[in-house]
Amino acid sequence: MKVPTMVEVIQAELKKRVLDGEFVPGDRLNVDELARVLNVSKTPIREALGRLAREGIVQSKPRIGWRVSLLSMEEFFQYQETQHVIKMYLAEQIFPYIDKIDIPKLEKMNGNMHHFVETGQFERMLEENDRFHMEVFGVYPNKVLLEYLEEVNNMIRLQRIHMMEQQLLSPESPLLQDAPKDHEEIIDAIKSGDRTRIIETSAKHQSTILAALKRPGKTS
Repeated sequence: MKVPTMVEVIQAELKKRVLDGEFVPGDRLNVDELARVLNVSKTPIREALGRLAREGIVQSKPRIGWRVSLLSMEEFFQYQETQHVIKMYLAEQIFPYIDKIDIPKLEKMNGNMHHFVETGQFERMLEENDRFHMEVFGVYPNKVLLEYLEEVNNMIRLQRIHMMEQQLLSPESPLLQDAPKDHEEIIDAIKSGDRTRIIETSAKHQSTILAALKRPGKTS
């Protein structure tokens, strides 16, 4: 087993503190203070923060420094809508390339998601979910579009994890009841080579996600 580096340990610790709510969106992260609390030098702190920035969990702004990423709820739902539009466009465009999709890999990922839900590893489940969809859409040759989708995923990752975790704690959650079946249907549609089924199953899954992350005050 690979021994994690100091930077990886610090990255995991800071990420845990954010996700546990010790640091909340908008909080300033002082490099000197973090180095003192974690009893390390400032260099690995900065590198760990840089990695977290690439995940969308923190951000650095001139004259302000490092802060936990902050999106207003309106911005969150605008990014979520953008993500939805891109995914549905890709679902319509990948048909000529479906022979390049690694079906066994998708099946393994879906099995991992079942395991993560059963063991309460919700963050890992959500990360595997994103990898599942990028594995499907990644066969599309427009890399600029795929990179932008990943950027959008990162922008809303933190809020999405928090909101979905609350959904996953409920036995009636559509994420628990419908998402695993949605993934199986997507895999079956790809196996069938039926373009209409690929689009329909992707749309159904997106509806499941949107139902779980509803804008406050709106009904389905």
